[in-house]
Amino acid sequence: MTIRDEFNNRVNEVNSFYEILAIVELESPKIIAYDLVESKDKVVNINSSKIDTLRSTAYLLLYNLIESTIYNTITTIFDEIKDSGLKYSDVIDDVQKYWLNNIYKHNDNKKKETIIETIINISNKISNEIVELASNEINYGGSLDAQKIFATAKSMKIDINNVHIIYDKTKHGESLVDVKKKRNWLAHGEKSFIEVGGSSTYSQLNDSKTHICDFLNEFIKSVENYILHKHFQIATV
Repeated sequence: MTIRDEFNNRVNEVNSFYEILAIVELESPKIIAYDLVESKDKVVNINSSKIDTLRSTAYLLLYNLIESTIYNTITTIFDEIKDSGLKYSDVIDDVQKYWLNNIYKHNDNKKKETIIETIINISNKISNEIVELASNEINYGGSLDAQKIFATAKSMKIDINNVHIIYDKTKHGESLVDVKKKRNWLAHGEKSFIEVGGSSTYSQLNDSKTHICDFLNEFIKSVENYILHKHFQIATV
């Protein structure tokens, strides 16, 4: 599955949830379903607490869209490098550094013997093996916002001029930061779903979705071009 296909699938997931959220935001919402066992309608009245919880869930879905997109771009790039049969000396310096930084995450507490063993293993990989990264070796800088994504692109020398052309710090930048912040609050238990959802509106969430999708769509274009033209590979004469 391509980066674009996976992105579209995730966007469809988000849009499906937003359809539900838009309905429960209406006046006196309720859910009615027929219970076959009891042979009667079951009704759930949607109060403000339930709506707040659903709004908070939208932040988790939006952040999942952001993180999955960046993760998939990196895995796809390295899959392409692997499929092309490229070794360490075949790829540009930036990709070499990115690969090394990810397969060897420095730990000052490692024993001397372990460090030596790691250096030997890396030397063998550089000399003999095709460049690839396992999924658990991929690192893109922690909690993602626009600046982290820009830094990831820069670290692999991905041209994102098209992203900068459409980028608006107030729209795209603040939306990404807001989603990252609220996702972290929820993921780390710093704030409850009702607290986070109660400070948001459907209109704000819908704007965030639009800005984030526009931003990621342009970023994917950059990566698609990077892969198509094999910008990760050292140019041959």
